[in-house]
Amino acid sequence: MYEARKICNLVLSKFDAVEFDLTNLRINKLLFFIHAESLRLRPEGLIRNHFEAWQFGPVIRPVFDAFKAYKEAPIAAPAQFLDYATGQRGPIPFDDVRAEDVQIIVAEFKNYSRFTTSQLVSLSHIPGGPWDIVYRATLTDPTSSPRIPNELISDFFGGGARSTVRH
Repeated sequence: MYEARKICNLVLSKFDAVEFDLTNLRINKLLFFIHAESLRLRPEGLIRNHFEAWQFGPVIRPVFDAFKAYKEAPIAAPAQFLDYATGQRGPIPFDDVRAEDVQIIVAEFKNYSRFTTSQLVSLSHIPGGPWDIVYRATLTDPTSSPRIPNELISDFFGGGARSTVRH
């Protein structure tokens, strides 16, 4: 499993952020669908961070924080990390992502990047889907966790519901 910002940097290295309108909102939705497919293929998936049910769909907080300065504009630089030993910031490397995992990431990116951002938001908001279940629970009980469990994602995308989002 990989830290989500590593996968973002891999995507940003392979696909033009302006051409694919890779905004913070959009990259979070694309990550969600990449992760959903990876959960179909292996129990742990590809992303070690958890998704949260935010108003406009699933979000990984460290990804949001890494790119929030861009607001609604395309992401202009890779996610950074702070090297505590040197005090220097640098891009999070992604050269350790295995080739078979890169294939999954690229294939799912290509599959879902054809949708507009608003379509991706709608797809992530399908009634009875993982985001919908958790988001409704947080509206009912604001003290409940906004975390979307991998089991919910896996159960939803592993069965017949997958055909609803994949055409």
